[in-house]
Amino acid sequence: MTFIKIPHFFHVFVVILCLQLWVALPCVRAEETEDTAGLFNAWQEQSSSATRSPKPLSQTPENTTIITAREIEALNAHTLADVLATVSGIQTQNTGGAGGTTLAYIQSSDFFHVLVMVDGVPLNTLGENFSDVGMVPARIIERVEIVKGSASSAWGQALGGVINVITKTPDQRRIGGVVTASYGEGASADTSVELSGKVDRLGYYLSTGYLGFKDIPPHITTDSNNTYAKLTYDLPGQGQIWGTLSYGHANRVNLYVPRDDWNLQEKQKTTYLYASLGIRRKLTESLELEVLGRHAYRAGDTRDTSISDGSTFDGYPIIAREKVYGASAKLVWRGINNLLVVGGDFEHAELASSGTQQSISTEVSRTTDRWGVFLNDTFTLGNLSITAGARFDRPKTTADQFSPSLGITYQLSKSTLLRGYTARGYSLWSLAIETTPAEKVWTSQIGIETSIVPYLWQKLTLFRNETWGFTTTNAQTDLDEPDRRIALGVEYEIRTTPVFNTSIGAGYTFTDTQLSNSNSQQKGAPRHTVQLALRYDDQTFRAVLTGRHIFWNTDQGAGLLFNGSYGGLIWDLHLGATLLKREEKSLELFFSGHNLFNGSQTPFNVYPTPGRWFEGGVRVRF
Repeated sequence: MTFIKIPHFFHVFVVILCLQLWVALPCVRAEETEDTAGLFNAWQEQSSSATRSPKPLSQTPENTTIITAREIEALNAHTLADVLATVSGIQTQNTGGAGGTTLAYIQSSDFFHVLVMVDGVPLNTLGENFSDVGMVPARIIERVEIVKGSASSAWGQALGGVINVITKTPDQRRIGGVVTASYGEGASADTSVELSGKVDRLGYYLSTGYLGFKDIPPHITTDSNNTYAKLTYDLPGQGQIWGTLSYGHANRVNLYVPRDDWNLQEKQKTTYLYASLGIRRKLTESLELEVLGRHAYRAGDTRDTSISDGSTFDGYPIIAREKVYGASAKLVWRGINNLLVVGGDFEHAELASSGTQQSISTEVSRTTDRWGVFLNDTFTLGNLSITAGARFDRPKTTADQFSPSLGITYQLSKSTLLRGYTARGYSLWSLAIETTPAEKVWTSQIGIETSIVPYLWQKLTLFRNETWGFTTTNAQTDLDEPDRRIALGVEYEIRTTPVFNTSIGAGYTFTDTQLSNSNSQQKGAPRHTVQLALRYDDQTFRAVLTGRHIFWNTDQGAGLLFNGSYGGLIWDLHLGATLLKREEKSLELFFSGHNLFNGSQTPFNVYPTPGRWFEGGVRVRF
């Protein structure tokens, strides 16, 4: 076994953790101030992403973050990518302005290690295991639940974590809606209409919109439209039937390199169709059954052409078609001190492609059936909660996978919570690659969440992720060899209660990622991530100033195009004002300034960071 020296920085945060415990323990019985208590109301907020059934965050040992629709609206966000860019522990890399292709990483894991779902439908492609978070419109999101670290014991291939998007539920009124329109530099435009309501037992939520921009940065464009629909029907007694349908199409220019040695422009067309149909029914007071069927269709057309003469490069276009048919079922039993979830998933996947990113000239046509069964149990005894889980998967394209997990939470007081979690997870390679061993991880976390200091909420998590099942190239022999990486890290978040309607938030993530074979840092694995936020909201006027920095730690000897440029912070300002409001009706104006100081945060100069640009808009609720 290879041992890696723990950096001094890591020791410092262990000391901080011990100091926080030392401060918290004598105050176990101390009364909370009224202002501080509000920060911990979220402990009783329900999260379903860790164990696939809602339970309080105070009983959730995983490092979990929740973003609400109100927070999303305050950011004037266009897509899920805009939301994730502000979350501690997450790194995003985009290829343009709003709606551009975006990669999302959790705690420096690779983007294809992260499972992204909307309404229980995975967005990850079969060909690259890539989830295009830039094509999920922000307006349809009720909340985003993020599990950082392996979640395979519940979801299967989720080595790096889970981003679970829960869409809006129908309004209880007969009809209501929102019309939004914004316009900005680079011909950027985002227009949408939402309708929502309920007639007797039938509820509906409908949304359609357009999102586009041009030359942000120069020559990079997006032209997209999307439609989403959700219908619900409340069954007599306790139960519900629901169905969802989501369609989107985008034309993008992702890459433009006007150099003699490249002379390259990459255009991409993407189309998706997602559908789901589910039923939830109470069998007894304690037992609930849920069944979900889902379908996904994805089509992609990628063309690399010469800028000078428009000719298509050899091997292009890459045309891919994917179809997935899936079903899930689970039983949830709720006892006085117990939450037991048992279920299974099945998926039939079809991939047809004229080539892949690994081999653009190799045609692929592959079909596979995957299934898995899972079980997790949360037992609560006083202030102590223990969660144990396990899942068995048969992915067919690689060996069977077994993913166990164990977590503990302990509430020291009304203002302090301790967490501990360890789990094994895995991630599959592209379906285009035959019988490739899965990547595996063993993740461990310990953390504390406290508001023992008045007016201040703090959350500290230490984590260790050991990953294997991949290869790296030996610099001496030029041969690929099995390797292993160990990522040691810390995530620290802080937030104040509002004072004069103003609050401050900050987050810092440090990850030291080492490769075992070379006993050196892994280049391209982000090392430092900083998030800053200043918020003001008096229910009429609101403002959010955010700053973010990612030290991508790329190989500076890789050449000019593949060197990164990531000094300083990217600052964004989002403003909003409610001019008229009467009951459910309102008129709002909003404005955003992006990258106010023309900063750069790109791991590769071939994908430049969009410069400063502004936009404004109006939102009408009725």
